[in-house]
Amino acid sequence: MLEYEIAPNLKAYTHGFFKRKGGVSKGIYNSLNCGMSSKDKKDNIIKNRKMISESLNFNVNKLIVANQSHSNKVKILNKFESDIDCDAMISLSNKIILGVLTADCCPILVGHKKKYISAVIHLGWKGLLNDILKNFSYKIETLDININDLIFALGPCIGFYSFEVGNDFRRNFIIKDKLSKKFFTTVKNKIYFDLRGYARFVLIKLGFSNIWCSSEDTYKKFNDFFSYRYSIHNKFTDYGRMLSVIKS
Repeated sequence: MLEYEIAPNLKAYTHGFFKRKGGVSKGIYNSLNCGMSSKDKKDNIIKNRKMISESLNFNVNKLIVANQSHSNKVKILNKFESDIDCDAMISLSNKIILGVLTADCCPILVGHKKKYISAVIHLGWKGLLNDILKNFSYKIETLDININDLIFALGPCIGFYSFEVGNDFRRNFIIKDKLSKKFFTTVKNKIYFDLRGYARFVLIKLGFSNIWCSSEDTYKKFNDFFSYRYSIHNKFTDYGRMLSVIKS
């Protein structure tokens, strides 16, 4: 049986932050791996995505998952498109389903209170540092959208005390935004970064207010979630990706 988390503020939307359980993949990809860029068998990935579509009762052929590269690119969609290179998508159609892949990065699902508008954001530290959230806000400004009508849900990702970083990492963020300093902490000479907390802070600075955050830590709960960092630390040859989806 598939397991997924629902955001309470997105209950009106067909959506889910899917965990790693209930699929057909084997070995290190056990079991609901949805990442086409992994070395898992493609047939397994296709079956896993179809299982997700069936669990939420949507057509898997209407699912759009971008080619993610930790960029700050945001794409506006009016219809189904394939082979998209970006890390955030805004849909103006209720005939397509948006998906985002993660394995420690923060999946963000976005809905609208009144219109058939939805969005997904693949948020890692690179995208956060390089203003993907600000670029998303700029794109919203070009559309006839009242930002007070947008609903944000920040899903499972690497937790504060699981995300150890270096001095250069912290310095680059603080140079960009002095207020980011409070999202770093040092324990026994180790520096940790609150990815999800800072993302929420940036969204609020941009004027967004309806924001829910999952409390799940993908690194600490590796049995429930795929984690890039856990896989690296345990010398796995590759890692799987979770899929989070939303339909307006």
